[in-house]
Amino acid sequence: MKLRFVCFVAVGLIIGFFSLVSCQNSETIDTSNISVKVDIQRFDETMMQLKTKEQIKDFLSKNTKFVNQFYQTSPEDTTLINRLFLIHNNPDTQAFYEDTKKSFGNLTDLKSQLETAFKHIKYYYPDFKEPQIITTFTALDLELMVSDDMIVIPLETFLGPKAKYRPQYPLYLLQRFDKPYIVPSILTILSKKYNAIDPNDHTLLSDMIYYGKSYEFTRAMLPDVADSLVIAYADSNMTKTWNSQDLVWGHFIDNKVLYETNDRIKDKYLGDRPKVFEIGSDCPGRIGQWLGWRIVSRYRTENPSISLIDLMKNSNARDIFEKSKYKGQLED
Repeated sequence: MKLRFVCFVAVGLIIGFFSLVSCQNSETIDTSNISVKVDIQRFDETMMQLKTKEQIKDFLSKNTKFVNQFYQTSPEDTTLINRLFLIHNNPDTQAFYEDTKKSFGNLTDLKSQLETAFKHIKYYYPDFKEPQIITTFTALDLELMVSDDMIVIPLETFLGPKAKYRPQYPLYLLQRFDKPYIVPSILTILSKKYNAIDPNDHTLLSDMIYYGKSYEFTRAMLPDVADSLVIAYADSNMTKTWNSQDLVWGHFIDNKVLYETNDRIKDKYLGDRPKVFEIGSDCPGRIGQWLGWRIVSRYRTENPSISLIDLMKNSNARDIFEKSKYKGQLED
């Protein structure tokens, strides 16, 4: 299984209220006796020292798995070799890399958060095997790659708003290309392995519940991370959406879209957009994903005996929805 990171993904005082409310379903677990290995391989440092095409080719040939998964080509690909040669020898990209290296330092925070996440995964799923972690520098050519056995993080992609160069995305997407979003994004993608679905259910509700379960998984593995980072919503969007969820829910019910199967219509509520104008000018994109998370959260509130593992194994979206008793209400 392999997924490339495709836009999943400043926590203010007001959002602290939201986080306290929505995190009440988190299970308290002890991971102190769980051991994991997080060894981050700094391919960015190694590769940026390669100055000749022969050196580059030799490195690629010794790391075939990395080349196959991340670049999706072979070590003998002359186009890749030529591209890396230009990156490694261009003064502008060299300066950009120095900024990147200075910003990330020795990756202590990244490693610590990955250790926390992996310990939690292993608590719930003892057979979990830590994937290989690689950091690299691509001059914004590629983005985060996550598979069962390898995670590749192009560091420059997550330099944040002060970076000299940034990924070429609209402003409403750029906020998630920052350091605090790296590990939540990784966990959301890793959740796919554990997130059971009904392949015959093509409704909007099914997709909403799928996203909701993925965010619930991520929150469980990163219990100290704010919900705004999990779903990659701005603070203001989180607050407005939380306080207006009765209106959001009313739109879904009044327009009978929960069981919609038309992909074009579903994408209006699930896809990345600056706003869901069908609901209102303040309604953020991916509102269906957020609403799916609310349903899943209510499901766990109403059914406290349901463990995270039980939740992830449940492929019946309608069952989760009906037992959630969700009707657009705030938490009691």
